[in-house]
Amino acid sequence: MPEKKEKLLKIIIRRIFIFIKFLFSGLRLFSSSHFLKNKIIFNLIALSSILNLFLWIMFLQNKKEGDYPVILHYNLIFGVDYLDQYQKIYLISAVGLIILLFNLVLGYYLYLKEKLASYLLVFSAFVVQILLLFAGYLIIAINS
Repeated sequence: MPEKKEKLLKIIIRRIFIFIKFLFSGLRLFSSSHFLKNKIIFNLIALSSILNLFLWIMFLQNKKEGDYPVILHYNLIFGVDYLDQYQKIYLISAVGLIILLFNLVLGYYLYLKEKLASYLLVFSAFVVQILLLFAGYLIIAINS
């Protein structure tokens, strides 16, 4: 029985290394393109990434311990309308990261065909990060 676990662990580790190698080969191809050499796109991607990282750090620093629910959505008309566990707050950061990556990949593929669409996608990812950072700050302020 322990031999099967060791074999399974070795297979999992091998697959993780293959996946990491695949990611790095994709990053080399991605970074060698003209897409990231464009200063406007590079700066917007860098700022968006920093804002998303700041959002993760902000949520981690203000982590609430305990089983009691926290306010995750507040409406001026109806007041509090969504309470849940604090772990759900990380969905805001995760959605921001997914939007950033999706717009980045789509912008990369559109860059050679339509540069304006690529600029708009990267800029919209930046605007989304600003809005999510503001929403995250308000959620933390309400729960403090």
